[in-house]
Amino acid sequence: MTRMWNVNTKKMCRQHLLGEHKELHQAVGSLRKGRSLEGHIKKGQLEIHNIRARHVQLVQEMKARGYKHNSPLKSFDSKKSGKINKKANERELAKRCKNCKFKK
Repeated sequence: MTRMWNVNTKKMCRQHLLGEHKELHQAVGSLRKGRSLEGHIKKGQLEIHNIRARHVQLVQEMKARGYKHNSPLKSFDSKKSGKINKKANERELAKRCKNCKFKK
């Protein structure tokens, strides 16, 4: 699944932080190959136009935690597309993950 949580990175557990980072790279790979991500966009799981900025946020938090980062984001067409509900994602992470620091 390709998903941007787009929530406060400081509150994310290791698994979700690194998972979102990996999924952004997967999304870029799909875009570069011309694959449709429309299903993820319609479900509110992806904002194409914010992938670069979100990658920067994730990398900053990874480095703050002492993780190494050696995977720059490749170039891709970043037309405005998608809208993520951050509050809903915070509630979802609080429900599904005891290690993420979002209030239930």
